[in-house]
Amino acid sequence: GNVWECDALPTPFVFGVLRPRIFLPSSTEEADRACILLHERAHVRRRDPLWKLLGFLLLSVYWFHPLLWLAYFFFCRDLELACDEKVIREMGVEERRGYAAALLHLGVRRRTVAACPLAFGEGSVKSRIKNVLSYKKPAFWITAVGAVAVIILIVFLMIPV
Repeated sequence: GNVWECDALPTPFVFGVLRPRIFLPSSTEEADRACILLHERAHVRRRDPLWKLLGFLLLSVYWFHPLLWLAYFFFCRDLELACDEKVIREMGVEERRGYAAALLHLGVRRRTVAACPLAFGEGSVKSRIKNVLSYKKPAFWITAVGAVAVIILIVFLMIPV
């Protein structure tokens, strides 16, 4: 399908906007491969490469604005955390441990902001592993209260002053 393997890659990632492809290091262990593919396919389904491209285009226009650099950093981190949550939502404790182990095996240290790739080990691996291992599905009533609060906020913000 859309999975490509390469010897020279340090970490798996998604690349492409119109037809995104998943790139994996050929040295990826089978135990980690399933977790990685779930995570990268979540990026593809959520159209994260497109959103990241749009964020980068904004950053390239307003390159001089320090708050936009900060927002882009948090945006990239949130993309990774959202995909982690989407993948582990239906997993049991042992499966989440396997997922955390895959994150640990493929964690990448970066000194700069990654512009294009959505890498599996991208971002703060330590905090991602903590989130994966301590994940609890939110109760329905918390989600309902949050949705009602957002609707009320929208209504109040739309009222002319």
